[in-house]
Amino acid sequence: MANDIKERLAAFEPSRRIAAGDVDLWAIWRTLVRRRAIALGVLGLSLLAGALVNIRTPRVYSSQATMIIELTEPEVLTNVRGVYDLGSGGYWNTKEYFSTQFRIIKSRAVAERVAARLGMSGASLAEELAALGPESLEAKVSGDVLAGVPESLKNRIALTGRDKTGSREEMVAALRAFDATGYVLGKIQVVPVRDSRLVNIGIEDTDPERAALLANAVADAYEELNLDQKLGFTRSAVDWLSDQVQDLRAKLEASEKALYDFKKDNNIVSVSMEDRQNMDSQTMSQLNQALTLVLTQRRALESKRKVIELARQSGLDADTLDAAIASPLIQRLKQSYSDLRQEQVELGQKYTEDHPKLVGLRRKIALVQQDLNTEIDKMLRSLDEQYTAAVDTERRLKADIDEVKGEALAINKKELDYVRLKRDRDNNAALYDVVIKRQKEADLTQMLRVNNVRKLEAALPSRSPIRPKIAFNFLVALIIGVLGGLGMAFVADFLDNTLKNQEQVEQRLGLPTLGIVPIIKSGKSSTHDTPDANLRDRYILDHPRSSVAECCRTVRTNLLFMSPDRPARAILVTSAGPREGKSTIATSLAVTMAQAGGKVLLVDTDLRRPRLHKSFGLVDAVGISRAILGEVPVDEAIVPGPVPGLDVLPCGPIPPNPAELLHTESFKAIYKQLMERYDRVIWDSPPVTPVTDALVLASMVDGVVLVVNAGQTTWQLASQSKRRIEDVGGRIFGVVLNSVDLEDRHYGRYYRYYYYRSRYTEDESAAA
Repeated sequence: MANDIKERLAAFEPSRRIAAGDVDLWAIWRTLVRRRAIALGVLGLSLLAGALVNIRTPRVYSSQATMIIELTEPEVLTNVRGVYDLGSGGYWNTKEYFSTQFRIIKSRAVAERVAARLGMSGASLAEELAALGPESLEAKVSGDVLAGVPESLKNRIALTGRDKTGSREEMVAALRAFDATGYVLGKIQVVPVRDSRLVNIGIEDTDPERAALLANAVADAYEELNLDQKLGFTRSAVDWLSDQVQDLRAKLEASEKALYDFKKDNNIVSVSMEDRQNMDSQTMSQLNQALTLVLTQRRALESKRKVIELARQSGLDADTLDAAIASPLIQRLKQSYSDLRQEQVELGQKYTEDHPKLVGLRRKIALVQQDLNTEIDKMLRSLDEQYTAAVDTERRLKADIDEVKGEALAINKKELDYVRLKRDRDNNAALYDVVIKRQKEADLTQMLRVNNVRKLEAALPSRSPIRPKIAFNFLVALIIGVLGGLGMAFVADFLDNTLKNQEQVEQRLGLPTLGIVPIIKSGKSSTHDTPDANLRDRYILDHPRSSVAECCRTVRTNLLFMSPDRPARAILVTSAGPREGKSTIATSLAVTMAQAGGKVLLVDTDLRRPRLHKSFGLVDAVGISRAILGEVPVDEAIVPGPVPGLDVLPCGPIPPNPAELLHTESFKAIYKQLMERYDRVIWDSPPVTPVTDALVLASMVDGVVLVVNAGQTTWQLASQSKRRIEDVGGRIFGVVLNSVDLEDRHYGRYYRYYYYRSRYTEDESAAA
């Protein structure tokens, strides 16, 4: 089987050309034209199926309600937001939020609200229908189970899409088992609008009014569910916040009282702990500054006293006194002392020591020095008093500093408890303020009833159905029909195992093609839908300038030139099966050879179904069968043919044992005798496959011409015939492809050459 498929693929013309890299569009076109009946049939069936689908498919209508889904609720009051902030998060949070909303739209919660809103509960409908009692007279007459039922109940039952045929009991049972929520849930379609916050809620139904009603009901139910959920969250938040406010108020009051008691116990009621600490810090700073100033003064007094003592010990040096004493009186006394000393020096140069001026001057100097020492002593006493006061002040300042430092340490020790109590009070106050604010916001949100989901456009009944898509279905049917037709055409051509052209003959059989013979389109037989045998065998005699005659002459030429050194004299014409045109080819070949010159004999050795005597209008009483049996000489059985140089030896009476006659010595003698008397002998034999007569003759003649009927003879049968002939030692000259339709483009330019040549010769004959 695998080998057979490979061989068919190798012989399949389009696949062979594609494999060779040569895509011949004409070959594909010829295949389609040849199999056009199959392709058109498949196309017609596909279009018919499309039409049936359009006719039998129920009309489905679609209605859509458009919703807007915002991330946050509208801010009706400034700075007041809902309990839950939906707008937080980035792209992925937003995407997850919208995906969640789409899933909520298709949830059972929404479907249950729709069923309840429209009164689609199966149990309630069944109870209402059953409560109406037995059918009315109108219902029995009309056969409608809902006749006499109120319109409101009819409309609600219609929403469920229940079948209204049958009895009322069946309707009640069907309604009781009906799952309204599942019915609605199965119809909801959510279609987000790209790059927007819009979403279409679609419903498909066979009734456009019902589709619009359900779509609007789903949109309203989703909007109500979203608002109820938000209000439910808000109410829960308000209740929880109220409880928290009570607890936080009690905690705040307790923390405030604890802080007050602590401040009262520690005498910091009037000021805060921070202020008390600041005051101690300022006092400490002031005391430190005063202490520093006193220390500086004390050290300055000590230094000044030491300088004065040193100046006194050094004899009241002017420079030292100027640096230590800044008293104006002392400075004047010092200047007087200096002037007197200068004057003493000047008088000492003029007078002696005992001179009265010098004595009086020395007395003045002593008095000035005495006054100066007295003033210096006063200065020293004043410095001692100032020094003593500075030391006392220093002592008191240090004591004050130690006292303030002790108080600061005590305050710092109490600060830990104070900070803890103050922190508790502040935290409780802050938390209390936040909770109070959120409680007020929640109360306002609950009163405002804002919603971030709203319906933008209501669903309207559709005028045109969305299914079936008539044009689309016809287009699909057309495409499927075209592709299926093409595929079936190629499959049929692939499964066709007949030999149709020269390439297939040479590829399949490995034999040369001697030529082709066009199909003879003449009269029709009354028993077969083929040209009459007599007219077909004599066709080239009646139409010598036809394409058939030209093709037969081509076969004759190819046959004669196959072995010019050893001309073929005994030629057997046979075929693989019956009705393939071997007798026509044998007759035509004999006629063309006789017309070319030479002596030719046409022998009818088809001892089972002879027909040459009918073709030439001969009497079948005498023939080769009687000559083999020795009843008549062979010369008496031979009759002149229709053209000069051609004789015909008919079959004669049909013997009961044809194969045995061909094995007799008498037949061999006749064969030898005929070969001696004629230049060429054409043997017309039975087919190879059914009987063995042709094999007997094939082993005797110079060569065999195998006739193949184009488009009828399978390559398996022809190959089997070739093998059987070669098995008996027969030589096959080649193949004649018979009954070729030259008007079929499948046979290519080579075959059309014969067609155009026949047209040319026929036109030339008509002109003559």
